[in-house]
Amino acid sequence: MSKIYECLIIGAGPSGIGAAIKLHQAGVEVAIIEMSTPGGKINVAPRVDNYPGQHEIEGPDLAVIFFERLMKEGVEFIGDEITSLTKDGDTFVLTGKSSTYYAKTVYIATGTVERKVGLPLEEELFGHGLSYCALCDGHFFKGQDVLVIGGGNAALKEAIHLAGLTKHLYVIHRRNEFRGSNKLVDELRAKDNVTIMTPYIPVEFIKEGDHLVGVKIQNKETLEEQVLTVQGVFPLVGQNPNTAFINIDVKNEWGNIPVDKQMMTRVPGAFAGGDVLPRDIRQIYLAEHDGVVAAKSIMGYLGK
Repeated sequence: MSKIYECLIIGAGPSGIGAAIKLHQAGVEVAIIEMSTPGGKINVAPRVDNYPGQHEIEGPDLAVIFFERLMKEGVEFIGDEITSLTKDGDTFVLTGKSSTYYAKTVYIATGTVERKVGLPLEEELFGHGLSYCALCDGHFFKGQDVLVIGGGNAALKEAIHLAGLTKHLYVIHRRNEFRGSNKLVDELRAKDNVTIMTPYIPVEFIKEGDHLVGVKIQNKETLEEQVLTVQGVFPLVGQNPNTAFINIDVKNEWGNIPVDKQMMTRVPGAFAGGDVLPRDIRQIYLAEHDGVVAAKSIMGYLGK
């Protein structure tokens, strides 16, 4: 067997980074594993305006701050995608695409993945007019007509970002009331190039060749249908927990990971925090808090 770490952290978002720094400072042999860009979902946030200590900072800029803190501490960083998490006796086995890793404890901070709308052509049109990240891909639609599907804070923030780039922006939501804050809704309504339509749902993606050219939508109350001619669509309808790779008994029926007050799961030595938890409010500072609590609990579990 290869080296056995005292703790391995899966996910380099605010929660994973917070835990890694605290553990490293306490002398725990820890490494953090990330399959993508450090910072997690912060990287796809056009604007972060509710993080204490920062005033309306762009998401990628805040992600850089988090990563720089991690690197300054000298925490070992591993770039790999974990495809399986199991436990062999007292040792956790993390199988990645590049290597296999072993640890006495594990902290799962893998966040969420974008929820799909579930319509035909969705997979086919991804990257051909359909995107789940306005900050990543919004510039491709500069001066064009675009549709945002969703009504939460994330959808509203990304819609505001897109409104500054596109010729015209449609926003549809399945309810008459938005789940996001009224402040963001009012900011969006004040823009001249934005049309907000409720209560509407998408029923069909329309393509010509291999590109999206429109979306058929339906009013949920009247069942009236119409086609919006757009060159881009951003389904921003929520996230699912990124836990499909986990093969130990820590998940509930929705794929979230319940924990106790010490952030431990029902599997001894397995801890979790951040957006993978079954909670209604997801904020950066809450994820950071989870990481700090988990680090203290992991130290206690290891006898540190």
